[in-house]
Amino acid sequence: MAVEKLYCDSRMMELLQIDSLALAKIGEGPIHGVSTIWMWVAIIEGCIILGSFIWSSYKKTTRCQIKSKVLQEDMDLNNIFNSAFNAEPLYKELTRICHPDRFAPDEEKMRIADELFRRITKNRNNIKELQNLRDEMNQKLKIKL
Repeated sequence: MAVEKLYCDSRMMELLQIDSLALAKIGEGPIHGVSTIWMWVAIIEGCIILGSFIWSSYKKTTRCQIKSKVLQEDMDLNNIFNSAFNAEPLYKELTRICHPDRFAPDEEKMRIADELFRRITKNRNNIKELQNLRDEMNQKLKIKL
């Protein structure tokens, strides 16, 4: 009985060694290298898909924030439409009349004209602000339009 058990144990050890050698050879073979490459390709694809989902959700939240901010603001559509058609002629007139070089002899008026000219240029497409600047120009520079 002890001899049979010893024979079974040695036979079992042989089989385990054969199995471990077979597993080692499978890991070294060309099939293992190919499967590793495809595993990395799948991991990279998964990261790209996950990143695109995160990016799209980020863009949606940013878009929603901008949309809610715009909707909360008070928009003057009348000013927008008037500015689209009437701001350019008023802008040209104001830049011609309020150009700082016209006030070269008087330094104080030149400084005021320079500040007004910058604000006129900044508000080129906003007719309401251009009209306010025209009134301000009339008061500060004593020019009547």
